[in-house]
Amino acid sequence: MGLTERTTTVADAIAAGSRLLRDAGSPTPRLDAELLLAHVLGRERTWLLAHPEASLDDDAAYEALLERRAADEPVAYLRGFKEWRSLRIRTDARALVPRPETELLFEAGIDEISARMARDGAAIVAWEVATGSGAVATALALRYREALALGRLRLIASDLSPDALELAAENLAAHGVQQLVDVACADLLSPAGVTLPRPDVVIANLPYVASDEVDARGGSFKHEPRIALDGGDDGLVVLRRLTVELPERAAPGAVVLLEIGIGQAEAVAGIAPEGASVATVPDLAGIGRVVRIGLPA
Repeated sequence: MGLTERTTTVADAIAAGSRLLRDAGSPTPRLDAELLLAHVLGRERTWLLAHPEASLDDDAAYEALLERRAADEPVAYLRGFKEWRSLRIRTDARALVPRPETELLFEAGIDEISARMARDGAAIVAWEVATGSGAVATALALRYREALALGRLRLIASDLSPDALELAAENLAAHGVQQLVDVACADLLSPAGVTLPRPDVVIANLPYVASDEVDARGGSFKHEPRIALDGGDDGLVVLRRLTVELPERAAPGAVVLLEIGIGQAEAVAGIAPEGASVATVPDLAGIGRVVRIGLPA
């Protein structure tokens, strides 16, 4: 990039970084450059914008991160964290980067858990399947800290990947809620009714991208764990496996909340267990991104 040939200002570094990333195909080149430079300098992005004339005497670390970003490595991996619902979630190649659309799944989980707590006094078991980085489980534990401490709610976070589960545990610990969540290495709900209770609320962001689309899309998909993305030939293989085991593994009358891809709502409704109610939760653009399955009591 050539920034090291002379003393560079913050403005120069951002401009040069933006050009590099734009040429590499980044959809947000300037934002990426600003975030990476702020990370290298140990400053907030707002500081960069307020001090464009500040000197940058050594840009080697910045250049190294730009080159990795130009190769499509996610900014969250390069910085080591992602801001998600005002939380700093540790991120690396062990799990997917938390997406903004998963906030809708989290909010649907809050609605369901809160409604059940208001309805009766029985203890509730909520289970996040495929927790990944643990972003949703961490946010839920913070939201229901008192209910969890009192035994009013039990929260389980599971994942098939031991590496992802390790990252989730690190995030729970970083936010001081590790003692409030049961962490389990499991294939979907396999321990339910055996070593763990059957859940009343299931929250799941399972792989739902078709295999050929994972291959074709490239970008950050090249760096994130395929096991968390690849949903098989039609994108529904893992979702289908979960819905098949729901009648046996979930509690009677349980509600299951599934994040889905664009255009998958009808197909997911078609694989719901017999007798279940099905509704779609739309995002702000009116696109169905969460399917709610209510099991018969």
